Amino acid sequence: MTREARAIFLSTLTLVVYAGLIFINQGSFVFPFPLNEIVFLGVSLQFFWWNGRANKWAGILVSVAGICGVLSTQFFWTFFYGTKTMEFLTESMTTDYFLIAFYVLILIGGIATMARQKRGIALLFSAFFVLAFISGVFLNNSLLLIVAYGFMITSTQLAKAFAPYHLLWVLLFILKLMVLLTFVLKTGIF
Repeated sequence: MTREARAIFLSTLTLVVYAGLIFINQGSFVFPFPLNEIVFLGVSLQFFWWNGRANKWAGILVSVAGICGVLSTQFFWTFFYGTKTMEFLTESMTTDYFLIAFYVLILIGGIATMARQKRGIALLFSAFFVLAFISGVFLNNSLLLIVAYGFMITSTQLAKAFAPYHLLWVLLFILKLMVLLTFVLKTGIF
C-alpha cells in the first residue's frame, strides 16, 4: 500500500471509528460530515507535500479545491464569528460562492483527467463522470454525485491519470457516501 493510499485509508478509518464511538454513546451512527471538507483539505495538502514536484498543477488544483471546500461550510466560520455575524453570513451568499468554486475546481479536475485518458473505456467513464457530476450539482442530488465519483474511480483505475492524485477521487466518493449514509440512517429512508 502506498503512502497516499494509506493516508486515505487512515482518514476513512478515523471517520468510521468516530461514527462508531457516537453509536456507542448515542445509539445511532452519525458520520462527522461537517469535518469532511477539513479531511479532504488535509489529505490533499499532504498529497501536495509528498508529490508537489511531480505534478505541481494537480496539487495546486486539489489544494485550492480543498480550501474552497472548507470555506464553503458554516461549520468552519463558526470558529471565527459570533452569532450575529453568522446570521449575516448565512443570509449572504459567501459560502455558496466558495461551494461553487469547489465544484468548478472538481469539474476542472475531472475534465483534465478526461483529457489525459488514452483508453476508450476510461475516457467514456470520465465523460460519464462529467455528465453525472454536473447533473448532481444542479439537482443537488448526493446519489448522483456518488455515482459520478464512482465513474471517475473506475476511469482512473483503468488509466491512472495524474497519479497519485487519482486516489483523491476515492476519498471524495467515501466522504460523500458517508454523508448519504448518515442521512439515510437518521431519517430511515430506504
